[in-house]
Amino acid sequence: MMSKAIERIWNAIAFPEAALLGKRVPKKQFLESGELVASDKKLFRENVKNVYWEYTLKSSTCLVLPYRDNEREYLEVAVLQVEMITQKGHKRIAEIIHRAIPYPLMLGFYTESGDIALSIAPKRFSQAEQGAFVAERFYTTSWMNSESFKTQEAAFVASLEWNSMPLQTYGTVYNAWADRFIAHECSVFTGAFTIGKAGERLEQLTRCREIELKISELRGQIKKVAFNRQVELNIQIKKFEQELKQLAESL
Repeated sequence: MMSKAIERIWNAIAFPEAALLGKRVPKKQFLESGELVASDKKLFRENVKNVYWEYTLKSSTCLVLPYRDNEREYLEVAVLQVEMITQKGHKRIAEIIHRAIPYPLMLGFYTESGDIALSIAPKRFSQAEQGAFVAERFYTTSWMNSESFKTQEAAFVASLEWNSMPLQTYGTVYNAWADRFIAHECSVFTGAFTIGKAGERLEQLTRCREIELKISELRGQIKKVAFNRQVELNIQIKKFEQELKQLAESL
């Protein structure tokens, strides 16, 4: 039985009915991957309840053309939903699933409590191994409560509506998804969801994340040092916070 939380998301996106598959994927398909270390297997086993291949977007189910160039191949897109036992480690689990399946994917995570998260990962041909694919970057949202979306979260989900996508090819569709996931990441800092130039925003987002990490590290040090050093660290934190504010205003 599909959770109301993830059903709410799929209804908002409104994939073509012909694309519905609803097939369960055995967890062992991921757990038996030779690339997984013991800690990843433990994380997956203890926190993932079920994985379903919910939709298959391909030429026979949607009026969208496949895409291929020298770097990537988007012949079809698979939409999977992941039923989680807990919220723990969903971003790492997203990486495991994206790497295990060679198709470009959209993942929908959900819990019994009504929380959801979405994930995509643009892929290209591997330069090291013929016929293999590698994920260029992972875009995985934090958990969102499907019954009480923040304004920017609701705007993000609405922006993914299938018929509003550029449906020329699966390449144009996936690029449009990436633009929207980047816009969602920006909205975490700005509080507003706006779709902009993805390339420029990615550099700024990376710097924002670096500053956040630095501020967190400095705050952790404050408790362990003498008063004079605390003053110095607080000054550094204020400078980083100011830089973060300026970056957020330009996102």
